[in-house]
Amino acid sequence: MENLSKRFLSHTDAPLGAQGREQCERLRAELKAFQFERCIVSPMRRAQETRELVAPDLPFSVEPSLREVHFGEWEGKTQEWVQEHEPELFERRRRDPVSFRFPGGESIEDAATRVRPIAERLANARATLVIGHRVTLGALERLLRGLPLDSQVVEGLQPAEFRVVRG
Repeated sequence: MENLSKRFLSHTDAPLGAQGREQCERLRAELKAFQFERCIVSPMRRAQETRELVAPDLPFSVEPSLREVHFGEWEGKTQEWVQEHEPELFERRRRDPVSFRFPGGESIEDAATRVRPIAERLANARATLVIGHRVTLGALERLLRGLPLDSQVVEGLQPAEFRVVRG
């Protein structure tokens, strides 16, 4: 959901903005310290552009399962709008963010089911750069670390932030 207007964006296939491109330039410099063998990337345009900027020469494959959690009817809306217009749902999500299914969308549990095969492949893989989206990557990291999906040990990623997860 991190974007300049703080809107729920999952299936909206928006390109990177100027700030996102600047963040990718900094990220590219940080990633030079690592010897990645390959990259897997979400099919969304902003993830594809990120890959082109941070790892243009790295062999890659597109992983449809890395798309962001589908925010359904909340797509394009701000948290403030949801809190004002759908306070009961907003409160349910706050109380149980993992199993809460966005109206017309999916839950974090659904996303975890979707990325579990990727986590299983990555557990035995070598030096793979994964480019995806905040909520889905959080579920993937928890699976890789063997943590419950509601674990607070893993904090949400910020734009152009990365983490090293060793198997």
